[in-house]
Amino acid sequence: MVTAFRHGRGARLAALAAVGLLAVGLSACADQPAAEPEPTVEPTAAPEPEPITEPEPEPEPEPELVFTMPTDCTQILPADRVASLEAQNLQLLGGPGSIYGDEFFFDETPEQLVGGISCVWGQEGVDLSTILLSVAPLNAATRAQTIEDLIAQGYISYDRDDSSLAFGLIGDAGGPPAIYNLITNDAWFSMLNSLGGQTGFDEAILLTEELRGVAYGAIE
Repeated sequence: MVTAFRHGRGARLAALAAVGLLAVGLSACADQPAAEPEPTVEPTAAPEPEPITEPEPEPEPEPELVFTMPTDCTQILPADRVASLEAQNLQLLGGPGSIYGDEFFFDETPEQLVGGISCVWGQEGVDLSTILLSVAPLNAATRAQTIEDLIAQGYISYDRDDSSLAFGLIGDAGGPPAIYNLITNDAWFSMLNSLGGQTGFDEAILLTEELRGVAYGAIE
């Protein structure tokens, strides 16, 4: 009986001791602050790569046009313009390659005096049908002198969209002719239209531009 009691008492003491230790452990855990939860880091999406843009190609520079002095009146206008003049019964009367050649002129034209050519289309005996087209090469000296002479003769200066200069006179229908002069850096183009007035002047501008286009290779 004594042995059984001792064993039972020992078991109770051991159990009490274990409960005490558990209580101390729980008390110690209770005294410690709860650990802060780790912050959740949201994954950031990688930035979208910017699209690769090809550089704009450099525009091709326009080929520089070179003045070529024509030697024949049949070469100074586009073929369709020549056909149009012929359809109006206008003949190439004067200038190189014409019916009468340079003998048509009593005196050399200002354009001829600086190394150019002058060409006359018209109907023989019909004064108001005549058009005189001229083209001449210019250098720095003859260009300056030509401009000075045109201004001195009372030609009106007209604005241009490019570096060329223009001087003209409108004239009058049935009276003074319409005249237009176009001066580039190295050439002089002109037209005298016996049909004066605004209509004749507009035609003079058109044909002078065609003269220029052919001489610089822009029009065939």
